[in-house]
Amino acid sequence: YLHLSVGGYYTHLSDDVAFDAGEGRLERIGATQRLGAVLNAVTRPMDWLVASLSMTFVDASLLESPPSSAEEPQPPFTAGQSVPFVPPLVIRADFGAHRTLVDQLGDWPLDGRVGLGWSFLSPRPLPYGEAASAVSLVDSSAALSWGPLALTFELFNAFNAQYAAVEYAFPSDWNADDGVRPRTPARHRSAGSPRSWMLSLGVTL
Repeated sequence: YLHLSVGGYYTHLSDDVAFDAGEGRLERIGATQRLGAVLNAVTRPMDWLVASLSMTFVDASLLESPPSSAEEPQPPFTAGQSVPFVPPLVIRADFGAHRTLVDQLGDWPLDGRVGLGWSFLSPRPLPYGEAASAVSLVDSSAALSWGPLALTFELFNAFNAQYAAVEYAFPSDWNADDGVRPRTPARHRSAGSPRSWMLSLGVTL
């Protein structure tokens, strides 16, 4: 079967906020609007195979420029700019298969399950008109279940992709004694998780 759902939305905020990494807090950025759509599809072409796809698209923009000040003569946001840290496109795809491997092994059958997932974040807008790099990650899993026992192996970031979990753009200075505050924004990144795995044994009572 195939189950497909599509939805759309529009939001308007008269006074939105965004995280200011330089100050370490949320700051008001003015009016914003978001126009988006959501797609979700689930299909089961065979009894033992299932696949799903989720996509979210959003056009989030700032409607007005924050006023300049003595402390911030060049605000990081301008009218018409995309709202920072909001990826325009997010995709998640999953595939799963489940089969009985042995009809009767002792008192119970032996079942097997495998799964594969893919996540994608499009480049995320940053302050000062910059953009973060896209993120593409693959996860996988395999499991055996026998009666009340289940042995599961999960692999995260299967291809060991190097990516930034969080990216910021803001002026920074590691030398507070020179008395001159830089105005040029610099890129700051927090590294994402490397390849990792987890093996678990579960018991159903």
